[in-house]
Amino acid sequence: MKVLIRTDASIAIGSGHIARCLTLAQALRKHGAEVVFACRQLKGHLLQRVIEHGFVAHGLPASYPQESGADIEASLPWQSDIDALTDVLGDELRFDWLIVDHYGLDAQWETAARRFAERLMAIDDLANRPHAADLLLDQNFSAQAVEHAYAAWVGADCQTLLGPRFALMREAFECQPIEIRPKVTRVVVNFGGFDAARQVFATLLALQCFTELEVDFVAGLHNPDWDTMSALAAARPQWRLHTLVDDFCGLLLQADLFIGAGGGTTWERAALGLPTVCISVANNQRLNAQLLAQAGAHLYLGAYEQLDCQRLTEAVALLCGNRELRQSFAQRSRALVDGKGAMRVVAALMTPVLALRPATARDADLLFEGRNAEHVRCWSFNREPIDRGIHQRWLDQSLSSANRLLLIAETVQGPLGVLRYDRQEERVEVSIYLMAGQLGLGWGRALLQSGERYVREHWPDVRIIEAQAMADNAVSITLFQKAGYVQAECYFQRVINDE
Repeated sequence: MKVLIRTDASIAIGSGHIARCLTLAQALRKHGAEVVFACRQLKGHLLQRVIEHGFVAHGLPASYPQESGADIEASLPWQSDIDALTDVLGDELRFDWLIVDHYGLDAQWETAARRFAERLMAIDDLANRPHAADLLLDQNFSAQAVEHAYAAWVGADCQTLLGPRFALMREAFECQPIEIRPKVTRVVVNFGGFDAARQVFATLLALQCFTELEVDFVAGLHNPDWDTMSALAAARPQWRLHTLVDDFCGLLLQADLFIGAGGGTTWERAALGLPTVCISVANNQRLNAQLLAQAGAHLYLGAYEQLDCQRLTEAVALLCGNRELRQSFAQRSRALVDGKGAMRVVAALMTPVLALRPATARDADLLFEGRNAEHVRCWSFNREPIDRGIHQRWLDQSLSSANRLLLIAETVQGPLGVLRYDRQEERVEVSIYLMAGQLGLGWGRALLQSGERYVREHWPDVRIIEAQAMADNAVSITLFQKAGYVQAECYFQRVINDE
């Protein structure tokens, strides 16, 4: 699968778009995808960081004709951007997916960009402009909290992935939460990759009275207050000033409290259960930060423009002395995020292109272990472990039957799951299971859609696919319903050919 990502970073825009797209690109690469970036060469563009992660990165012009404003994420001249993409891509014009993460591009650009890709995905946070996408991701809590947030902005056929369940986070954050200790001893301060709002310095001033705290200030690149902060930090051995941190997750795991913005690190903090004082530094962060505060996930002090030093000092003092409040923040934030969002997005992207292969005799061990896995047997009509000899005879019969398809889905990471189709004239019955470690990521839906394509190709006269599920198997019932199956008496079925 070939994927093109169109996004930008700059001192004014920040690094958040690049950071989350890099996380998604790395997850896609793990499953065999080839990912290419295209970014404007604005001041602070981070193209080199993309290249250092092993991806091809095309540089686009820093400015276009008819463009108004300076280095901001205003609406771009969409035709100029399309023309620039055409110039830099050259012969590499067709991709399976184009992913756009840019507030200055909308449905006009997306419609024109279909010349580059079969399918298009938009990453958004704002719900303020039309999209012409096949798939839309908004990982913010506000996207699921506000009913029908994108109803006016996407077409009826656009699949939406909304909420922190799909938060794009690195694998490092799939770990145990931090311990909520009786006292706060260590604090991390970070306001993004560039800190254009100068909030690291403002926080440094607010923390001067906490002489007992160890504090890691992650100031970001090109911070305008670096020299002043360095002088202040030099007088305090318990303060450490960083531009960037190679192991940000490791740093957070050592902390008791975080002070920062309402951007992409929101979900990293939540996954670790790290109590947070949140200050929004951009308009697009405010609603999400407010709703998370209402849900009890963090302490929100509002927008940085209205915040004074004394109020931040009081908030830190409150949390330092209140373990119960920090514990409550940790529990409620952890309930929102499990760290597997990037893999759920990968599954959604791979659904239209996921290939299946027929099982062979060489798959005997794989199928035996898969069928006997506890998570498979507990929802099977026969819950007893299958005998090796019985399994081998069943496999031999399955491989020789003209009325059975036994299919395996896999990527370069290994097998994902197994489908079995049993045919009786114009109807087939489907059975499905996923391999251990693949549950809850969306692969079930991907397998069913790929299997349906396979059935259409190999048995074009089949009209109906049926499926059975135990009455208390809510996961399977929901899976079939979302895949378009309609309950018919005590079984599910899907009509795939009305002729």
